Amino acid sequence: MKRRQVLSVMFIFMVMMSAVEAKPKYIGVEKCASCHKAEHLAWKTSVHAKAFNVLKPGKRKKAKLLAELDPEKDYTADKKCVGCHVTGYREKGGFKDVASTPEFIGVSCESCHGAGSKYAVLHNDNPSGFTKQEAIELGQLYGVDDEAVCLACHAHKDSPFHEGLDDKYKFDWKAALKIHKAYHPKPKKSSFSFM
Repeated sequence: MKRRQVLSVMFIFMVMMSAVEAKPKYIGVEKCASCHKAEHLAWKTSVHAKAFNVLKPGKRKKAKLLAELDPEKDYTADKKCVGCHVTGYREKGGFKDVASTPEFIGVSCESCHGAGSKYAVLHNDNPSGFTKQEAIELGQLYGVDDEAVCLACHAHKDSPFHEGLDDKYKFDWKAALKIHKAYHPKPKKSSFSFM
């Protein structure tokens, strides 16, 4: 190859690598829990924390039968199901499989707030002096402000549980936010440290 072509290929590779590096990485619920103790405790008993379990054989038999699913089948490796029942599926640092990334089983903090590697640094470096906009610019999501965060799973095209099947599966975002067993209470202002 000519020198110019080699340089062009190297430049394109470097641009691609910087784009990959620019994307936040999933860091796991334990990093969040180190400071957000009350939220973590509330989450541990939530339906989101236990979301992966419903994919197991014998769980939610009536609902699976209604959706014409086999209630005795193990859906924990089904690519159409897993993404909405774990954190960071097929994403940098997120869930790969039960054996290698068990810490990402369930719908945890980063499912609703986005991959935390970048905004966690902001929280750590300046725990009470950053703005919401600064956190958003680093990838933090706020499900209480953006219906799309919840709808990514609750209205997913592959979900067999939709309002056409039964009205109880119609997802009402505002009503869901009132159900505190689904997520955590609003955090109190305090100092945080993520890393």
